[in-house]
Amino acid sequence: MLSSKSVWLVPIVLSLASFPLDATKAIAQTNYEFEAVYNLEVSLREIAPNISVVTVVGNSLNAPYGLTQLSSMNYSRLDPNTGISTAGPDAATFGLEGLPLLIDRFFSNDSNDSLIGSSTATATSNLENLTASAFGILTITGGTGRFNGAIGTLNLIDNYTISLDPTVPLIGQALVSGSFQIPTLVPESGNSLSLVGISAIGAAFLLRRHHRQANM
Repeated sequence: MLSSKSVWLVPIVLSLASFPLDATKAIAQTNYEFEAVYNLEVSLREIAPNISVVTVVGNSLNAPYGLTQLSSMNYSRLDPNTGISTAGPDAATFGLEGLPLLIDRFFSNDSNDSLIGSSTATATSNLENLTASAFGILTITGGTGRFNGAIGTLNLIDNYTISLDPTVPLIGQALVSGSFQIPTLVPESGNSLSLVGISAIGAAFLLRRHHRQANM
């Protein structure tokens, strides 16, 4: 048979086991919508037959969050039979090993804020009217400043005017749209910790009173 002291210890043990002993943190996300038009200048440097490094610089007058500047680098391979080019950040996709992965950045000239990611795209050219268009996806994998830890997906629609002179950069515009998220840590309520303290104090008080009554 349990002693009276043992009986009053049970609520104390249960109350401490039923609640966390420290306030934990939950992960929430803040969503940012993104849509902007960037004016582009595109240069190509051939590094293997039909394979080039594509360098893009751009600026925008309506980019949100102050991210008015764009820089992008990709590897691109032209299919001479179809005139279609495919682009991506990894040269190994096109059979070239040992080359660095290339990245895209949206950034501000006035702050440390930036979005960082990599893009894939498919482009077609029309040499009759000297135009080209491209469609792609940019996967955001990080950022700096207030966009540290950003993740998300942006869609790219590009249109260019091209020249038959390969030394002349392509001039065009890109519509960039989509959204990205920033994970944040949110502290949970400390009420459960307070309840633990109140429960333990109440049980201890009852235990002492019962013990005094039993010894009288």
